Amino acid sequence: MTRLERAREFFARQGVRFLLLELVIVFLGVYGAFMLQSWSEDRLLDAEREKVLVGVKEDLEYFRVIFPGFTSREIVEERRALIEEGRYRDYSDWRFLQPQYDYTAIEYALEAGADIVDYELNSGLAELYQELQKLRYTEDLITRLAMDYRAIPAGSLDDPVVRMAHENNFLGFRRLNDRARDRVVIMDRISAISTRLLPDIDAAFRAGQLREIELELIRKRIESQPEAEREFYLGLISEYFPDISPEEIRDALR
Repeated sequence: MTRLERAREFFARQGVRFLLLELVIVFLGVYGAFMLQSWSEDRLLDAEREKVLVGVKEDLEYFRVIFPGFTSREIVEERRALIEEGRYRDYSDWRFLQPQYDYTAIEYALEAGADIVDYELNSGLAELYQELQKLRYTEDLITRLAMDYRAIPAGSLDDPVVRMAHENNFLGFRRLNDRARDRVVIMDRISAISTRLLPDIDAAFRAGQLREIELELIRKRIESQPEAEREFYLGLISEYFPDISPEEIRDALR
């Protein structure tokens, strides 16, 4: 074999090696770019998941903490006692202007993909959302019944017009209180479902991160209240967040 032939053979072998090396480099470059893109997408997904869970937690904490004390349970019982005596009182001021409650984070979470909200949480939120729709419908019924109240014309019960007006108002009073009792039951259910779902949401955060999130939610809630009512809300929140001291809450408000 001549020197020229040996040279050609050498470069032919090296060319194959160089080609293989080039293919390896291209493969590593493509794989690296894919991994970088995947890592970036995972970070964006994690950020979106955290944002959604924080919003859902805020909605659920509101229902858990606020709903039990705002069902008007005592008023329902007072009206029930009057009904048993065959009496009623003016109920024309019983109004609910919708939307009463903010649950946009829950609606958003229900529309999110499984990468953001898993099946178990989605199922629980769907159950809660159905109760919220029942609550809204019930409050609309109460408002319509209140608007049907009519002032009683002057005269005695011997007057058929006066008697009919009293009977209609008493019937409306009884129906309104039945719907108000439904409202109490629904609000209790919403509070219970929220309490049940919160531990799974809280588990998605680190301990220190969860505390910061809760303090921020508390700060936003208290600052949105009139100055005269803040002490009441401080006491209420301390009851539902026993691991967070009043001092920490006051520090968060500064």
